Amino acid sequence: MGRRERWGVAGSILDAIDREATERGESARVTNVAVRANVPYDRLVAYLESLSTAGLVVLDKMPRLTAEGEQVLKQYRDWIEVVKRYGLL
Repeated sequence: MGRRERWGVAGSILDAIDREATERGESARVTNVAVRANVPYDRLVAYLESLSTAGLVVLDKMPRLTAEGEQVLKQYRDWIEVVKRYGLL
């Protein structure tokens, strides 16, 4: 697998946060997000800080998506679907 663009990594992290929160609720862990998003833990922490600064994530015990983060995630998922449909991914 080639190197991912920054937007792709950020989208994977938002997706992982959403899925962890849905599946595990309060028992979700940042380590699980790192594994699911396929991002090393130290890089994940840096990305989470950037996403928090952008207003897409709230950093608590477990990172949570803001309303704006949910909108960006929906757009990311829609974009990935289009890319897959045309065989570009």
